[in-house]
Amino acid sequence: MGRLRNNKVITAMLEPSGLLVALKMSLVVGSILNCINQSECIFALDFEKLQLGKFLITYTVPFFVSLYTSTIIKLRSNS
Repeated sequence: MGRLRNNKVITAMLEPSGLLVALKMSLVVGSILNCINQSECIFALDFEKLQLGKFLITYTVPFFVSLYTSTIIKLRSNS
């Protein structure tokens, strides 16, 4: 039973529509957050002071939050 549940989760998580929405959400929200958090570097085009780790995580968090949300919605609608 547990293995069947895991397959359903992975299948729901890897659906192209959910991945596309998560990618779009990540680009929009991540860009806004990066402009807020590192605006002095971005607007001055001073990329040497840009914190790359912080920059990348700011995009990955909205991606996974959106992916998680769409996966949960798909699983609940199918049960």
